[in-house]
Amino acid sequence: MRLFIASSFEPGFLKVLEDIRDYARDKAGKDSVKWVEGRNLHLTYVFLGEVPDAAPVARIMESALEGCRAFRVGSGGLGAFPSSRNPRVLWISVAEGAELLRGVNGRLAEALTAGGIQFEDRFEPHITLGRVKRQLPDNFFRRAADYASAKRVSSAIASVDLMQSVSSPEGPVYRKIVSKSLL
Repeated sequence: MRLFIASSFEPGFLKVLEDIRDYARDKAGKDSVKWVEGRNLHLTYVFLGEVPDAAPVARIMESALEGCRAFRVGSGGLGAFPSSRNPRVLWISVAEGAELLRGVNGRLAEALTAGGIQFEDRFEPHITLGRVKRQLPDNFFRRAADYASAKRVSSAIASVDLMQSVSSPEGPVYRKIVSKSLL
């Protein structure tokens, strides 16, 4: 099964992300980007890929996060991986709470490594909005970035979830396997 560890957001935060995504979609041009559905917007700490059994990962995750407190994050600006000149992924950065997210990621990475679980070892706090398929218009980043900057919002991070990604013709479907509430 294809697994990742992530957190979701409060409804108001998701609504603003969807507004930014929809604005960017209007400016990007038809079929230039494969946009993330609103129900799938999240922040990934660790991507594990194909894992035969979720149970050991769930135990490690729950143990690693014991004693972690809930906290708030705030949205930042629009960005792109690897760069805005050569965008492949469009995302919203985390302006507030990024160090706390890095702390959660660090705890998870340390525990997964100690448990012998392989994972993709790179983390930059962001929320993916879409994957670029075709060249974007010249003025896309300026317009979309200005809009995103004006729409700052915050959300509580109250849990960390082990998620399964299942491919379907309509796009990925995410299923929560286990959730660890933060104090």
